[in-house]
Amino acid sequence: MKKLSLALAVLATVGLSACSSFQKDENAYKGQIVFSQMEGENLKLTIRKNDCSGRQQEGEQVVLTHKYDSTLVVGACVLVSDNGNTKNISTFSPRNPL
Repeated sequence: MKKLSLALAVLATVGLSACSSFQKDENAYKGQIVFSQMEGENLKLTIRKNDCSGRQQEGEQVVLTHKYDSTLVVGACVLVSDNGNTKNISTFSPRNPL
């Protein structure tokens, strides 16, 4: 009985932590990297806020500096949170070309 209770507690904890990690950041936006330049040990990124729609050539452009990350390449679709964290959410990853 104790093992069953422990197993249920672990499952509940894992479920709650998974739900909290998928919370939508209301201030986050999707965009496409249109320019990237090294600036010291960081990347200076120009991101077009176009919800990653390749057809949409217009849109507000934002310039931000981010710690170097080899997955943040020109053309990548990224999710930018309100605190400036940038994550590549493209289906293509340079680390996994297949």
